[in-house]
Amino acid sequence: MVVRSRGFRVLVLIAVITVLAAIAGTVLYVHIIKTPKSPISKEITQKVNFPLYYPDQKKLPKGYYLNQASFISPQKDVVLYDVKYGNNQKLIFSVQPKPSDNDLQSFYSSYIPLRVKMQTVLGQADIGAYGTGKNLKTVASLPIQNDNTWIIVTAPYNVNQDQLKKTLNSLRK
Repeated sequence: MVVRSRGFRVLVLIAVITVLAAIAGTVLYVHIIKTPKSPISKEITQKVNFPLYYPDQKKLPKGYYLNQASFISPQKDVVLYDVKYGNNQKLIFSVQPKPSDNDLQSFYSSYIPLRVKMQTVLGQADIGAYGTGKNLKTVASLPIQNDNTWIIVTAPYNVNQDQLKKTLNSLRK
């Protein structure tokens, strides 16, 4: 029979406390320091009943940045914000509840009848052009099936399509 001394028990207790402190520190680091704070105010998030998506700044193309001061809710169930790039150009995001499939098809027929499909991490986006002349814009529609959220991005007509895709792939809740 082995008799453990009091000193041994103290060392075991110190080791257990050290391990628990390391675990607590890791949890604190991951949840408070490493997890980015949402740029969307609680005032805005409380006005909607669907998840809001915004770009992760670290995943945006070089030279693109989320304008955190641009988040507004101009009407019930609509949130707008923008991503700036280049010479004062911007992508304007509208986040709202996903409409019915019929309403979505009507939107496509009316606003972007000629469009290309682009697969993103959140689902399939449809991209086309809207308007004419100086009012010509690129429009991307991204309905997110599982979250009942619809993201519409309006961009300059000459936006780089690869950069637009990278921006769409940077979206997070």
